[in-house]
Amino acid sequence: MCSFEGVKQILETSIDSLVDNFIKEPYIHRCEHSLHCELYTMLTSHRALQGLYPIGNSPYKASLVHKEWPEPSIRIDKNRRGNVDLAILNIDDLATADDGLNSFTEGRIRPDFIVEIGLNYPIEHLKNDCSKLDNSGYRSSKGKKEAYLVHFWQPHKGIKDKNVVWQDLNAFISTSNVEVAVVVFTDSHIWVKHLSDKVIMETPI
Repeated sequence: MCSFEGVKQILETSIDSLVDNFIKEPYIHRCEHSLHCELYTMLTSHRALQGLYPIGNSPYKASLVHKEWPEPSIRIDKNRRGNVDLAILNIDDLATADDGLNSFTEGRIRPDFIVEIGLNYPIEHLKNDCSKLDNSGYRSSKGKKEAYLVHFWQPHKGIKDKNVVWQDLNAFISTSNVEVAVVVFTDSHIWVKHLSDKVIMETPI
């Protein structure tokens, strides 16, 4: 297992690779959950995120990358915790978890990184996901816990109104507390934002 910054680099490189793969072939996957699986596979192909690690002082071990991890905090309009799409745990947090195995099985260990992925949803869905991550205290570049939003629109579901992309989507990205990556297909262009980009970039198909 490498440092927090090392895992961050692996995750961000993997998300940008997911972006590039979607640009090349937007119909590799039919549904959002398959995108989760692709990113999960990318992450677990790295030696730093492989292996099994002790859960508290129990005799059991767990992996570090998980799908459908419970969100750390209940949102005010919900009566229970939802799940985040992907989470990466820290070895030390796993090993020193209060109440050991129960903390793990109940999802009470706070991940170092969480990721929400969406496919063909309205922009409002991104805003809700952002609020979900913000509610659990995740901010970009705010210490040792970070979150990412990744959202794609396939050609048949692309946002046709350019003003929606340039105004609404870019406005959301500029005010988001977490890192955002997007790909939007239209009939003639692809709008793309990798994690390191400040705004959405337009390229011809």
